[in-house]
Amino acid sequence: MINHKNYYPLYFILVLLAGILLGQYGFKKKAASFDNNNKINNIIQYIQNDYVDSVSLSKIEEITIESILAKLDPHSVYISAEEFHAANDPLLGNFDGIGVQFRMINDTVVVILPLNNGPSLKAGIIAGDRIVIADKDTLAGKKFSSLDIQKHLKGERGTQVNLWIKRKGRNDLIPFVIKRAAIPTHSIDAHFMLDDETGLIKLSQFSASTIDEFEKAMEELSKSGMNKLILDLRRNTGGYLGAAIFIADQFLEKGALITYTEGVNRPKTVYKSTGKSPYLKDELILLIDQNSASASEIVAGAIQDNDRGLIVGRKSFGKGLVQEQMNYKDGSAVRLTVARYYSPSGRSIQRPYENGNEDYYTDYYNRIHKEIVNGMDSSSISDSQKYKTLNGRVVFGGGGIWPDHYIAVDTTINFSFYNQLLNRSLIYQFAFDYVEENRAKLTTYQSVYDFLNTFNQDQVLYNQFINLSEVQKLKPGKKDLLDTKLYILTLLKAEIARNLYEDGFYPVFLQNDNFIAAALKLFNENVSKTE
Repeated sequence: MINHKNYYPLYFILVLLAGILLGQYGFKKKAASFDNNNKINNIIQYIQNDYVDSVSLSKIEEITIESILAKLDPHSVYISAEEFHAANDPLLGNFDGIGVQFRMINDTVVVILPLNNGPSLKAGIIAGDRIVIADKDTLAGKKFSSLDIQKHLKGERGTQVNLWIKRKGRNDLIPFVIKRAAIPTHSIDAHFMLDDETGLIKLSQFSASTIDEFEKAMEELSKSGMNKLILDLRRNTGGYLGAAIFIADQFLEKGALITYTEGVNRPKTVYKSTGKSPYLKDELILLIDQNSASASEIVAGAIQDNDRGLIVGRKSFGKGLVQEQMNYKDGSAVRLTVARYYSPSGRSIQRPYENGNEDYYTDYYNRIHKEIVNGMDSSSISDSQKYKTLNGRVVFGGGGIWPDHYIAVDTTINFSFYNQLLNRSLIYQFAFDYVEENRAKLTTYQSVYDFLNTFNQDQVLYNQFINLSEVQKLKPGKKDLLDTKLYILTLLKAEIARNLYEDGFYPVFLQNDNFIAAALKLFNENVSKTE
């Protein structure tokens, strides 16, 4: 008689194998029906129809697009509908909103300044007001990001937002009904005269409004006697190619090559100067740093390769790729790299990215660290990465623009302590509170320049800040305070000026800037632009 118990393991194995074979058969059958020419659509449809759990088709599509673009290059990106306005508004020259500069202070949205001619100023909002409620949403006491706050305050032009405001000196909440309007954004953070003949323009991005802003700034400076210009492109991450072409064109003789672009699916396009600018004879120095990228590198490369002016600062970021944007009906968009741009000498400014995005950005941070420790070193540059300017000077390729005059990082400064103050927003908080307590006295200054030249409370201001219990909790040593005093005091005064004047920050913040000091010295020494 057969003992069936002895065969139970065998039965189990046979059933398991049958299940595996059936599963494989079913998988092969499904796979065989795929169209090899449309794999992406097929896999998305397969997941939608057969996946074990319910999934969001739109989320799968977004993940797929992001994954594809990430494998192409570091600067081809997908922009979700939620991120679209934050990514595009700064380049458009305006956005629809209520017109305030604000900051989150102690979990409260505080109005730093209502913008000139904006709807908030016209409605009666003043600096220092706390926005407690926007429509029916309570904003106070919550750790909202700036993007979250913007979603409550921005909106379609002509629509209304109901605000409840807490104002110093009043116990009740003040209601305001504000109609949203077009709010201009500025690509020029500041322009002013540094001395009788030297002007400065701080250009933060290349946007739709850059051309008009730049023309107005140059005209005002020229009327003030400018014949030397410092164009500050530090932290300028780029923007519209057309705006960069225009800026370079203001300083180059007719027919000078500004840049050219080329891609596999884009024919070579050459951009040359018109020679129509009234500023062709003005002396010129450009300031760049490791965060100057893309369009700002186009301008710097054009000026350097044509021996038109000096580049002062640190090696730029190294982004030499041109993106075009394709918008979707759902409000999202794709920015796709379509070409590379080259400087007049033939340099591709783009850093290598063949090893992937992670290595691309890691290399950037490693390079900055090496510069801090060792300074900028061009000894490893090969002959194939050396190019010549119009007058035969050697300039370097391999990624980024190398400055003609390098500004080393000041390693004597205790940036660890300084950065702790910044990260905890102690300087910003103190400056705001100082203005709140002394607004009546501070508003007697007629302008930011009046404030800069006549404010004489530097030591008192510094002592008050250092004696804050929050600062003392960081346990600064004497050397910490000594090394950082100038930096702290400069930023304190600049933040106070920002709270008082719409254009107040940079004239104060840049007064002790070592980049600008180096540029002024070069002007005074009459260093030739071709040396």
